[in-house]
Amino acid sequence: MMSKIEVGIARPLDSRALITFLNQVGKESHFLTMDEAGILMTESEMAHFLVQQAQTLNTVYFIARINDEIAGVIQVSADFHYRIRHIGELFVAVGGNFQGQGVASVLFEHVLAWLKKNGIIKRLELTVQARNAGARHLYEKFGFQLESIRKWGARDVQGELIDVCEYVLFIQ
Repeated sequence: MMSKIEVGIARPLDSRALITFLNQVGKESHFLTMDEAGILMTESEMAHFLVQQAQTLNTVYFIARINDEIAGVIQVSADFHYRIRHIGELFVAVGGNFQGQGVASVLFEHVLAWLKKNGIIKRLELTVQARNAGARHLYEKFGFQLESIRKWGARDVQGELIDVCEYVLFIQ
């Protein structure tokens, strides 16, 4: 039986657990831009960051938990300048132990509901390595469209240059 996935907005009290989670996914995933160096934030820096996120109308940071353990995160970040404040950038990560359990889909459902209710973000962007077929399929399932391919936009652990897909979702 699959455990219940609980989603909530990240709070300063989540800082330590969030840093631990992000450092772990940085080590275990070769698909993120973050690597084994991790998030490179102290607990107080993360707490301050989460306070800023909560005070900004066009940003959000959700945490998914299974049995009180962080299973995944999804974040929308955006600029405060009026001319581009409608453009959000998406970051999503699911812990290796929780992949294939629907965590990413639940996080996407939450963030898309937030975006529609919020009404500020009209263009949501994300990048993904071209070789990450599973993630690309998930993004397309939620309506993201491939906008361009950035040739040699990243490097794998062996030093090989790899292409990065740039996806966009328009929020009505």
